[in-house]
Amino acid sequence: MTHHSPERKFRLAARLLATAALLPLGTAASAQTLGIGTTQGGATGQIGTALAQVISMNSDLQVIPQISANTSQYIVLLDQGKVELGIANYPQTYYAMTGTGMSTEPAKNLRLVATMMPFNAALVAPESSDIKSYADIKGHKVPRYPENSLGDFVVQAALAAGGLTYDDVTSVPIANFPQQYEAFKDGRIDVSIAAVGSQATFDLEAALGDIQFLPIPEDKLEELQSFLPGSYIAPIEASEEIPGLDEATAVIAYDYLLFANANVPDEQITKVVSAMYEGVDFLKGTSPLWETFDPAGMGKKADIPYHPGATAFFKEKGLID
Repeated sequence: MTHHSPERKFRLAARLLATAALLPLGTAASAQTLGIGTTQGGATGQIGTALAQVISMNSDLQVIPQISANTSQYIVLLDQGKVELGIANYPQTYYAMTGTGMSTEPAKNLRLVATMMPFNAALVAPESSDIKSYADIKGHKVPRYPENSLGDFVVQAALAAGGLTYDDVTSVPIANFPQQYEAFKDGRIDVSIAAVGSQATFDLEAALGDIQFLPIPEDKLEELQSFLPGSYIAPIEASEEIPGLDEATAVIAYDYLLFANANVPDEQITKVVSAMYEGVDFLKGTSPLWETFDPAGMGKKADIPYHPGATAFFKEKGLID
């Protein structure tokens, strides 16, 4: 079936939001400026822009997006104290903190500020193909991302869900996600990483016809977490509106996080989480990415230490014990 993107109604607002985020925010002499590490475009870029706006509007802080080519670049800057805030998914943040997996050196000065929303992803295949499960990928062409990149770890986790490794498939070198989508459209790869509800899935279905998210077996959580710490399996209901969901499925889920340098003053971090807590309606209006954001879950238990300024706010609001 043909799906119409729910993101269309957000595009004008997003463009206005992005433009505003690059302009001077506020004129109060007392405003304190914080930089937030983010990327250009994509989910991370959209989230960073929205956070800069909501914090600047709901506090006396002035937050300015600091654009990097990728997450790993600004995590280093944040660890060095050159950027105050940053955003990334849970696995990337965990690996950065511990200096393992995707990272080579531990970012010892990184502290969690808020858990935001789950990011739901999995591999998709054309409904017309013979690939109906992860085990079915054996012998097929899969994207091979640079070693220790996020794409590399997601693909390895997905293969593990089918009891497979790279040795069981044909690897096709892929540099980044946009290149992956083009390769999938062209038939150079047989499966593709995709996020549920993302614009990419609408584009893929427009080019290929119906696609389907391959279901993650419930008993493969340990295999997933060996590649993607903090991930979990999320059941997703069938939907006539969202590509890849003609049938109910289960996908890999991991949370998007806001973090800070440990030396950012507690009172500033308290203002940051307070602004997010108060600005939930604004955030949800910026993009479908925020649809599942629940401020009550901002202090969700994690294996990464929270900043004391965030913990103080969560305790005050009764979000944590």
